[in-house]
Formats: sequence, C-alpha cells, structure tokens
Amino acid sequence: MKNALSYYYGLDVNNIHQKDKTFYFKYENFEYVLTKVENTDIEIIYELANNLNQIGVYCHQIIPNNNKQIITKINDEDYVLMKMFVDKDKINLNDIINFNNINYIENKKLTIIDWYTLWSEKIDYFEYQISQIGKKYPVIRKSFSYYIGLSENAITLVKNIPIDKLYYSLNHRRINYKDNMQSLYNPLSFIIDIRFRDVCEYFKSSFFNKINIENEIMLYLYYNDLNYNESCYFFARMLFPTYYFDIYEKIINNEIDEIKLNSVISLAEDYEILLKKIYLYLKNKVNLPNLEWLIN
Repeated sequence: MKNALSYYYGLDVNNIHQKDKTFYFKYENFEYVLTKVENTDIEIIYELANNLNQIGVYCHQIIPNNNKQIITKINDEDYVLMKMFVDKDKINLNDIINFNNINYIENKKLTIIDWYTLWSEKIDYFEYQISQIGKKYPVIRKSFSYYIGLSENAITLVKNIPIDKLYYSLNHRRINYKDNMQSLYNPLSFIIDIRFRDVCEYFKSSFFNKINIENEIMLYLYYNDLNYNESCYFFARMLFPTYYFDIYEKIINNEIDEIKLNSVISLAEDYEILLKKIYLYLKNKVNLPNLEWLIN
C-alpha cells in the first residue's frame, strides 16, 4: 500500500496500520485513512463533505488522487483517501445530538429514506430467506417470528404518516455506542434521515450492551417534545429490531455464529419493559395508536 499511496497520491508514508481493508497513517501531523468503499453515492458524498468543510464542520476531507478521481482502483478494489480532523474520543449522546443539529447545506440528490417501504421490503425478503434456509439455523428459526412481529408493529406505526411532515438532518447508516468521533465524522457513512435516527440506534445499542439508558431516553424525550408524527416514528424506530437483524445478516453471510443472537434474545423481556415505559410516556403526550400486547 506504501507504493500505491506514493503513485496515486504523491505521499511518502512509512508507518501504515491496517485493519481489514482499511489503512491508517500519519502525514505532516495529520491522520489519514485509506478505505475500501462500495458507496454508489460517492460523488454526492464528496460534494456534501466539501460543503460541510466550507461552513466549519470538519468531517473527514475526501482527497482525490493525482488524476483528480475520488475513487482509486487498487488491486481491483475501490478505495477512497480521507484526511481526518477529529480525535478518537468515544462519542456520547450530546455528540450525536450536536451532529444531528448541524445546519448542513441541503443536497437534493441525497435520497430521503422512506422507513415504511424500506422496512416492508426488508421483512418480506427476510421471511422468504428463512422459508428457504431456516432449517439450517435453529436459533433464528426459534426467535424469528417474535422479531418479525415487532417489525410489523413498527411498520404499522409509520404507514400513514407523510415523510414530508418530518424534520430531516444528517445521520449515519448505523451508529453504535462504542463509536468514536472519527466514526461520527466519517462522511462515507452519512445519510439524510429523520433527526433522531442516530439517537434511537445509540439508545438500542447501549441497551443491548447492558447499559442502563432509560434516564437518557426520558430526558431526551422531555427536552425534545416530539409531536404526534415524530412520536410515532421515534417509537417505531425503538421498536424495529435493527439490533437483531444486523446480527441475523452477519449469520446468513457466514461472518459470525448464530449463537451471537442469544445476547439480544436474552434481553427481550427487559427491552419490552423499556419499550412500555417509552410508549406510556409518549402516549401521555400524544394519542399514539393502541398497542395492547405491550401494555397488558
């Protein structure tokens, strides 16, 4: 990779640290990362990152190669080089909220995510997949119906709410409570979505890593005063089991053993208790649809 950095970018680098298909190094007192990409929106992301840098939001700067191309083909794989301006400190809830509040320069080319359609298609695909290969995975087969039920409830909550009535902001494809600031400001993971997508995923990630997150959730809801549409979407996001399906997909792709699912399945009852508290809090503020199975 040393030769590739010299040839494509004119960088003379000695100490390169590799993690999977990602390479880290320092050059002239700045940290850089060269990483493999599969992002079809890379031109749009490049424009967004440049716009953010111009208004003082120092997300990673994407560096074109010597041919002024964003993507560099190395060993038949696509790579992007980025210069980093933030440290590796672990993120907290305030970091995420501050990021979501960035007054970004809106880019109409970035697709607004329709949770109803996305989730519906994903569940249909998973159900077909399990009908074909379910016998191979006893842990999935035993737990799958429960998490499909949660998903269907989440889908129903957002079904009739127009997405143009919601506030959108910069978010990430997936955020984790273990993430650091360098992950938070990596533009390759940026998406435009409802302002609390990241927050909900942070809450769920924390809970399923056995962190007591209830007080932070309630404080967030208290200070953000969600309207009816936002409340439905917030609760739907907390209800939809991304934590289960993320592991499920890794199992199906032979990346991990299915026993890993037990870490979330074992907390299902405790999570229902938390969901009930969130639901009752929101229902006291707005008239959420009835979920009898949750409160009885």
